Amino acid sequence: MGLTQAYFSTFFKKKTGIGFAKYLMTVRVDAAKVLLKEGNYSVAEICTMVGYNDQRNFNRVFQQVTGVKPAVYRKLYG
Repeated sequence: MGLTQAYFSTFFKKKTGIGFAKYLMTVRVDAAKVLLKEGNYSVAEICTMVGYNDQRNFNRVFQQVTGVKPAVYRKLYG
C-alpha cells in the first residue's frame, strides 16, 4: 500500500476509533466464536484457522475478550 506501519496505525485509529491490533483481535475472536458454536473443530484447529500460531496466546486473548476460555464458551453456547 505504500504506507508505513506507524502512519497506517494512526490513520486507521483516526477513521475507526479503534487501533488496528485491537480490531484484528476482535475479528479473530468473533470468527473463533462462530467456529466454536459449530463444534466441528478442536480448539487447536480453530486457533490456527483464525490466525494464531500459539494456542496459549489464543486462549489468553479469547478469555480477555469474552471473559471465558474457548472450551467453556463452547460448552455454554455450542
